[in-house]
Amino acid sequence: MSLAKKLHEKALENITDDIFIEDFVIGIGETAVKLSDGRTGFVATNKEDTLGKCEEFYKCMGLDGKPESKAEVGMKVKDLLEVGLYSGDPLLRSVTYATVNAIFNKNPERFVVGDTLELMEFNKKDIVGIVGEISPFIDKLRHKVWDVLVFDRQRRHDQILPDWAIIEMLPKCTAVIITGTTIVNGTIDYILNYVNTDRVAISGPSTIMVEDVYPVKILSGSYIEDSEKLFDLIKKGAGTRTLFRSGAARKVNLVF
Repeated sequence: MSLAKKLHEKALENITDDIFIEDFVIGIGETAVKLSDGRTGFVATNKEDTLGKCEEFYKCMGLDGKPESKAEVGMKVKDLLEVGLYSGDPLLRSVTYATVNAIFNKNPERFVVGDTLELMEFNKKDIVGIVGEISPFIDKLRHKVWDVLVFDRQRRHDQILPDWAIIEMLPKCTAVIITGTTIVNGTIDYILNYVNTDRVAISGPSTIMVEDVYPVKILSGSYIEDSEKLFDLIKKGAGTRTLFRSGAARKVNLVF
């Protein structure tokens, strides 16, 4: 069963039929959604896969040709999940997965405080695979382990391997950290197929913080403290660092 399907089933268990989308914002860095019961979540905007068109999130419907967005304020959450979780549209996926993150933005007492790297144990013999260019992790790990292999769809310099190198090289890694963005862009199942260790973490604010879904040891994501501040900052182009520094959200973990 795909991760999207597992998340879908878990999400439906945690909402009622009357829960709807109260508001959403698609920012340049992050996309946030607020539910009608106040729960709020955000993920990284899946902008690398967009076409860069100003009307990309809208489409013409019906004979009148009026543009309508693919997700609407007032739309029932269960209806959005049905369409958006499996969509090939990058912006619709961003809104939908932010919605799922909102669904599980509750019960903060279940979370563990700490940094992903502090919660994982490394030694000098480790080959650590990092899927997604998570620069702070790369810099901290290089002097602690034998090697760090970084895989990313966007190669910004020669120390990053292309994502197709995952097939041959990720199975050699003794520990793996995967960016939560892979959940939003739908590559997570492909990546997990080539993991050959149980020392796996999914990290980043796009990580959906829910138990009994992922075959990993650690989930590192975010918990929303102030939804109004979060929305205001995202509308103004803020990214993850600003959201955390402002107190709108904080880093949290689940350890299994």
